[in-house]
Amino acid sequence: MSYREPLPGGCPPAEAEEITAEREVFRLVSANPAGLDDFRSQRAERPEAVFRGVSVHAERMASEKMRKLPRFKNSLVCRVRLLNGAGRIQQTFQPPHHTWWPLAAFDILSHCEVLA
Repeated sequence: MSYREPLPGGCPPAEAEEITAEREVFRLVSANPAGLDDFRSQRAERPEAVFRGVSVHAERMASEKMRKLPRFKNSLVCRVRLLNGAGRIQQTFQPPHHTWWPLAAFDILSHCEVLA
């Protein structure tokens, strides 16, 4: 599989589920419309970060709650429809947080909608 960003061995972890059925996830973005920079991995955003996937939430309310933090106060909530071929995903940290490893061939921007 070819991912959007170079990944080290063992990433994504074996426990990460291949996305084969449609599901929605939510992520904070900086503008409407969202751009590809809004879907950079944690590692690309902060080089000291351990994780190399994209942080998403399985529930919209979790993203809404994050908007209350000063760092994210100007962010918008974006819904992304993940389809078969979107990559791999795993629940990480506290539910409903997930880490998503998008495949290079998955057109993220055509599957996202900024909600607020």
